[in-house]
Amino acid sequence: MAQYRALVGIDYPPNKRVEAGEIVSDLPGDAIKWLLEDGLIEDSSKPAKKIETIVKETPIVEKEITNPVAEVTDEA
Repeated sequence: MAQYRALVGIDYPPNKRVEAGEIVSDLPGDAIKWLLEDGLIEDSSKPAKKIETIVKETPIVEKEITNPVAEVTDEA
């Protein structure tokens, strides 16, 4: 019997609920196709999909000071 991992909470007949991350084998057969297509469940016999996040670092550019402010002195 096929088993599926819920990726979101799902209510299904008769009066059942599965939470995200739980594995079930009693989902209605006619719903499995669209639940898979919509990304709401995944086949638990396959390894979980890895989501790779690419982080681009923003280069730090130091601005050159071309007109420095003259030093202020106390001449009191």
